[in-house]
Amino acid sequence: MDNKLVEKLLNDLGEFNEGIGEKNAKQLNTKLVERVIKRLASFSGGCKECEKHLLALDGQIGKLMGKHGQFEKVDFKEQQLQVNAVTSHLQKEHKLITEGYYMTLYMSIGMSIGLIFGLLLFDNVGLGLPFGLSIGIAIGVSMDADAKKKGLTI
Repeated sequence: MDNKLVEKLLNDLGEFNEGIGEKNAKQLNTKLVERVIKRLASFSGGCKECEKHLLALDGQIGKLMGKHGQFEKVDFKEQQLQVNAVTSHLQKEHKLITEGYYMTLYMSIGMSIGLIFGLLLFDNVGLGLPFGLSIGIAIGVSMDADAKKKGLTI
């Protein structure tokens, strides 16, 4: 894929981000879009789907820039659908994960195990639940850090 397109996309996104305000930038999730563009660029040489997503993001950013900050609800929805499609592709085809993936997964597993142990061992849900929650969060955070170190996060 052409590096000029990626540079143009990142420059356009930077300019766009400065002109729309913090609230709109948060709703349009521009920081995630920037990370997604960089990940797509790293895979676009060997993946035609990544190239298509880069071109689609270019069109989407251009469309949003043309609105000059006058966004409607449908614009936010379209942006979210576009980002979801791209992240789904990166997760399925390139085995990447989103930030905090393991923490949320192991937090819920820890809570359920803590609930069971709280009922069986302590006869008190209140003791098992926070214990399982804290262990689940600790395991999840360490696995997220490991995945980030290996470069497997979006």
